[in-house]
Amino acid sequence: MATRARNISGKLAEVERRVAALENQSPRAAPPPRGQWWLLDRLAGHTGEGWERDGVAGAIAFGGRVRTPGSGDVMWQVEQPAHAALDGNIEAATTVLAALGHPVRLTLLRALLRGATSLADLMELPDMGTTGQLTHHLRELRAAGLVVSARRNHYAVAPDRVVPVLITIAAALGSISLTDNDEGKEDS
Repeated sequence: MATRARNISGKLAEVERRVAALENQSPRAAPPPRGQWWLLDRLAGHTGEGWERDGVAGAIAFGGRVRTPGSGDVMWQVEQPAHAALDGNIEAATTVLAALGHPVRLTLLRALLRGATSLADLMELPDMGTTGQLTHHLRELRAAGLVVSARRNHYAVAPDRVVPVLITIAAALGSISLTDNDEGKEDS
């Protein structure tokens, strides 16, 4: 029995040593992007089988790392063949785009991202209409998977939808490139 206890104690000490070594390692940082068009350069490598279908070739990528009062820290990214956007579920896309296509719903999403959480908070926003109208808009946002409700009359933007919502709004606004076009690549 004593021998077994020493073996277990020795194994435990070894595991503790290895865990401590792992905890003391500095995380490996991703290599920094190279050049102003690092994302486009990365996507240029996506060619051939899997990246082309029905004459549509290439890749798309989008993502973000944000912190908002209403969502906390969120990291999200997607990289996929361009044809996947055309082959996806059109009904699901229509539901999301329709939910985003109303000014009151965009106002609600903005308020939720800025920290509003309760129905009472949202009712204080200008031009929200009646409680019934507000709950209708929240129901549409929930049906589209953009908003979740942790408890009755308390709402938040779904964590996996924070960055996509911001990207969609930025794209609709015609986001402004922060880089010059001096390398001959277009912003569109």
